[in-house]
Amino acid sequence: MDVPYLRGVLIPFWVIQLIFIIISLGDSAYLLSVYSQGETEYGTCGNDYTGYYDCSATFSAPPILLAFYGLVVAFAIVSIALIVTEIVLYARARLPAKVYFAFQLTNVLLWTVLFAMCINGIVVGYDSILIIVSVIISWVAMIGALIYSSVIFHRHHVQGSSFGAGYGANYNPGGHTVAA
Repeated sequence: MDVPYLRGVLIPFWVIQLIFIIISLGDSAYLLSVYSQGETEYGTCGNDYTGYYDCSATFSAPPILLAFYGLVVAFAIVSIALIVTEIVLYARARLPAKVYFAFQLTNVLLWTVLFAMCINGIVVGYDSILIIVSVIISWVAMIGALIYSSVIFHRHHVQGSSFGAGYGANYNPGGHTVAA
């Protein structure tokens, strides 16, 4: 591969992403399993998501909350698969710039949806601060990796090895041709 990936950049991004994605996955899977069983017991009066406090010590989670946790689990599994594929391709020196960029763009799109849902969840007030923090940190790390992948993709494109030809001489109608 003639694309100059820096290990000192890739490995920290992968580690941060994987740690916080696994935290999001674990917490979401746990909460999904607890809330999907219908009613959850609490020792004190709990909020029943309607704004009133229910002192019967049980409540059922709203379907939108279960859908959110399900999306976090699904997006986390897809992101882990993409990151592991990146690592394997990098280890075999077969990670093209446009594949790396496409994987990062896919991850950022998925986690931007989760980030927007977390912001909405903060406003609405749901109960897992761990998911909110891990999604935000994962999203920021993915934005950083996307910026790095776009720089690598641009350098690869300018060198001409990505699409055949690099930037050529610019046409100047005044009679001078200026090299790029």
